Amino acid sequence: SGEQDGAASIVAGSRLTELRKLTCAQFDFKKLIRLCEELNTAYREECYFATAMLIRGILDHVPPLFGQSSFKEVANNYGGGGKSFKDVMQHLENAARKVADSHLHTLIRKSETLPVAQQVNFAAELDVLLSEILRIMH
Repeated sequence: SGEQDGAASIVAGSRLTELRKLTCAQFDFKKLIRLCEELNTAYREECYFATAMLIRGILDHVPPLFGQSSFKEVANNYGGGGKSFKDVMQHLENAARKVADSHLHTLIRKSETLPVAQQVNFAAELDVLLSEILRIMH
């Protein structure tokens, strides 16, 4: 189940539990939580196109939490997480987004190769992002 930690999920169940406990007058976390839940379901069911697109959706959804208007701005300008955070966010921006973009925008071709779990598994980087969201929203 997506509610437990394990290899069959991108977002740890414990992280989802923490996100569900967040309260903030300025932001409603329902959509972020649902995107994470659907991400886990897609990954568990080997829906790797959907996995890539949901990760991209999360990246597009969270910038206002960091006072930014795009995830590229989060990756390049947010200073609250330190250099390591910045490096990981730049990897998410440059790798995860590009993987999703390639699947979203490539036209039909004579020969295709389908994505596999390793191509779309950005669990560690996404966890760093969610951890920082939890830290700054507490």
